[in-house]
Amino acid sequence: MLSLCAALPLATSHAQEAAEPASASMQRQHSFDLDAQPLADSLIAFAQQSGLQVSVDPSLVGHLRGNVVRGQMSSEQALSRLLDGSNVGWDYEQQVLTFHALKSSQNAMELGNTVVLAAADQSFMGETVVDRRAIEAFPAANGDITTLLQMHPSVQFSNTQQSSSTPGEIDPADISINGAAFYQNSFMIDGVGINNDLDPGRHEWSTIADARGTPSRSHGIALDADLLEEVRVYDSNVPAEYGGFNGGVINAVTRRPTEDLHGKLSMSMSRSAWANYHINEEDREDFENSTTSQEQPEFDKWTLRGTLEGHVTENFGALFNFSRKHSTIPLNSYSDGFNSTGDKSKKDQTRQIDNFLLKTYWQVNDRLQLDVSLTHAPQESEYFRENSKNSDFVILQGGQQAAIKATWFGDAAKFTHNLAYTNLQSSRDSDSNVSKQWRWSSEKNWGNPLRDTSLSREGSFGDIEQRQKSMTYTFKSDWEPIQALGIEHNFQAGLELAYQQANYKRPESATTAAGLIATAAGSNSCSFASGELDSEYCSIGTNVSGTLTRQYFRNLTHYNAGEISMNEKRYALFLQDRMQWGRLQVRPGVRFDGDDYMEKKTIAPRFSADYDLFGDSSTVLTTGFNRYYGRSMFKYRLADGRESLEYRQSRATASGTTVNEFGAITRGEADSSSFRKIDIPYNDEWMVGIAQRWLNTTFELKYLHRDGRDQVVRTQGVNLGLPPGDGVDESIVYTTYTNAGSSETDAVSLAITPDAELRLFGTRSSMQFAADWTRTRSTNNSNYDVSFSRDELNDELVMYDGKLMRFSQLPAANFNRPWTARITTITHVPQANLTLSNFLRYRAGYEQIVTDGTIEVEGATYDNYSFGEVNAAFTWDLRAKWEIPVIRDQSAFVAVDVKNVLDEVAEIYSSTGYKYEMGRQYWLEVGYQF
Repeated sequence: MLSLCAALPLATSHAQEAAEPASASMQRQHSFDLDAQPLADSLIAFAQQSGLQVSVDPSLVGHLRGNVVRGQMSSEQALSRLLDGSNVGWDYEQQVLTFHALKSSQNAMELGNTVVLAAADQSFMGETVVDRRAIEAFPAANGDITTLLQMHPSVQFSNTQQSSSTPGEIDPADISINGAAFYQNSFMIDGVGINNDLDPGRHEWSTIADARGTPSRSHGIALDADLLEEVRVYDSNVPAEYGGFNGGVINAVTRRPTEDLHGKLSMSMSRSAWANYHINEEDREDFENSTTSQEQPEFDKWTLRGTLEGHVTENFGALFNFSRKHSTIPLNSYSDGFNSTGDKSKKDQTRQIDNFLLKTYWQVNDRLQLDVSLTHAPQESEYFRENSKNSDFVILQGGQQAAIKATWFGDAAKFTHNLAYTNLQSSRDSDSNVSKQWRWSSEKNWGNPLRDTSLSREGSFGDIEQRQKSMTYTFKSDWEPIQALGIEHNFQAGLELAYQQANYKRPESATTAAGLIATAAGSNSCSFASGELDSEYCSIGTNVSGTLTRQYFRNLTHYNAGEISMNEKRYALFLQDRMQWGRLQVRPGVRFDGDDYMEKKTIAPRFSADYDLFGDSSTVLTTGFNRYYGRSMFKYRLADGRESLEYRQSRATASGTTVNEFGAITRGEADSSSFRKIDIPYNDEWMVGIAQRWLNTTFELKYLHRDGRDQVVRTQGVNLGLPPGDGVDESIVYTTYTNAGSSETDAVSLAITPDAELRLFGTRSSMQFAADWTRTRSTNNSNYDVSFSRDELNDELVMYDGKLMRFSQLPAANFNRPWTARITTITHVPQANLTLSNFLRYRAGYEQIVTDGTIEVEGATYDNYSFGEVNAAFTWDLRAKWEIPVIRDQSAFVAVDVKNVLDEVAEIYSSTGYKYEMGRQYWLEVGYQF
């Protein structure tokens, strides 16, 4: 969709002072790579990379820091970005750059220019940047990375992401980029992947308490946004450097330590008493007496953050950052408002995400730079099974990452080596390994005796460990520009080597009891014929009617301890050349990937081009043709063999006063999933766009088309013509994964961004308008575990809204808002040390596709689909931050976030019918910084 803003604004103050335009030397394009560092060092590096002569008074810049500048751009653009917010202006006369202080009436608390959302220069309308100042200003109360991307028009969110039913959750939201599956984005920290590919499509409510598996998420490490210097999003024309995605790339760049000693400590919180719920009146009573995490009438959330950073020596700095996000969700243990006498009537579910980051920066010498980062980010979610005793369990996610990056600045190229180790998990730790479902009695008395079912359940499904460990090495070389036949070439090449281990493990056996028989006890007992008492699976007590009753289980299913594991080796090579020929710039590239998991080798061509129509960057035309290959989930292999860990025991119905002993353990079900090697899903993309600068404002309009092919779905083997299973090790009718899914997306996006701030009555405001229109048709409306019938595999005709169409032409069932308009504004009021941020969003109504049985038309039967109309939604989010100077560069601060300021009622449609998004909600943050 849209890579929002074009180039960062030129230094406004300089633009106002300069009497003449910069010379041709200042307009010459170069490849810049300048880190955030002392401004004096930045200017030296700028001179080296631009070839310009620089003269500066050290006393003018000695206390200042330069901004990050990366990418292909003119010297003027790079210098303006470098000096942005420094209060330093420049002149270019007689081939020498000189610098001077700008006149300013603003005090020391004034912040620099704020960029809301910027497109990197010369990014071919494919790369956008959310910088540090925008991260701090955006009203993203939960503080996760994906919430920030609400500004981005190429990003769609799940329809239920802001549901009023589940405001206590703290997981990052699922996102789709340009119509691709939400688990087929590439999430990275400092260029190192953090995707959890164990089973990322599995986290619906029905998967939380499951005997065979645990939920998982694509976001392997839920990083707090306060750790970040910037977020780089690649949504189209993605460079050949990046692979393993169908949607886009989200690279979270962590902060580097400041030169001086600085720190911050803050705490923010929200609670149900500070929020307005929008709930259907007919559902309100059940909602307020909720027993499940699907409905959360109460919650308390808080986030604690702290940072300490600085340089130990002139060339060595360190940053330590921690955060803890915690949510407490009180729920009833038993339904219908029942107060149990044998168990707690109310319990707390909790969610917690911890982030610990230690990052060091060492400028070893003029040539070598070393960055080391250690990240520890565990995540724990405590649940319990409703109407059950001793049923608590914890879902463990998140993990650790250690990375070292060495950058060597050679005479002809910059060489970057990155070695990283990542350990992720999606596991379960249960309080019990045995699950039973008793009828209520005086001995099993914690359930509700007044319910028709009169059950007293207990226990859980045992522990499961799922882990993904990765060792990755990447190498990249960025070569200095060379001239050949009048064309400037900027070559980039690299490779990637990775080794991954993935496993599914039951450390201990677990058991589920079934086949309950209850009869009048009389003289019956729970003893075996041997006289030994069966206290585990037999009980005698008075039932609801007052009759002494014996109840016992006949069948046991054992989930034995065992492990399913696999290894994967991946490798990739890429090469691209950014060529400049007059007003034309092209970037051809190619990426080659291979692995020994699917044993496939893929070649992904990439091509982008732009043409500066008038040679002054006022009108730039862009086009691109690209292919993106995705990743293979480990679930495809790890699902194969889980049933082989299952065994059964049974015993005969009791015929006397004693109960029978269980018989021999026998093999349970044959494996219902059979692994087959499949192709790698891919998306083909073409796009056209125009960037126009007019009236000191940048307009960007882009059209993009994508075809998704070889998307992964599940179906029965017989539908593919595969031989049936043997019924022993493999089910006769087993399921397998295949490349039968497809998608098609058309997207148009528009961004309007003033290049300079609006100054009014001493205030400074930056803003941006962004809008998108998207249409996605997809056969894969759920995820890779959706089961296809034979007709769906053959793309047969179906009925949708009274019209016959091919199955592949059905609209997407999620991430499907047809169009959205957004306005983001950030206003600084220096006189009051106040920053006000607004995010206004209008999302058009849509038709939510719903499966509706079958329908007969002229003697033929078709699968029938209908839809539910979902109304348009307007929301306004606000953040106000007030800084209170204390001494020197120290200050306290108070911030208030207000989500949905106008308390608008926004519809959503879920599997259970119409629901609503959260109403007005307040967050309060207080802190101290120095």
